[in-house]
Amino acid sequence: MSILAIAHIIVLVALAVWSVGLGVSVAIRPSQRHYEMLRPTSWGTVFASLSAVLSGLCNVAIRLAEPSSSLAGAEAVRRAWAGVSEALVPGMFGLGLLAVAWGLAAIGLRRLE
Repeated sequence: MSILAIAHIIVLVALAVWSVGLGVSVAIRPSQRHYEMLRPTSWGTVFASLSAVLSGLCNVAIRLAEPSSSLAGAEAVRRAWAGVSEALVPGMFGLGLLAVAWGLAAIGLRRLE
């Protein structure tokens, strides 16, 4: 795993956990300030997720384009799909935690009214 991939994951986890923490704080003690902070951290999580997914897809493309690759036919296709599915994991992680964060925020906003 490259240093760039590790940096993507660290940023993604930090922003996603921060978003969930803000969602919990809005659910427990609703405040407009925390709700307003949730929006930019959510966008940061979305962009970090997209960046990590695109980085993973680029790595898959690089590996498939290597001339030293002795893969042919069905084996190349199988490995390509395995790489694509692995590259999509950060997106699933980040967006899943955002769903939790916004679900909690919805509970808090209901209580705020």
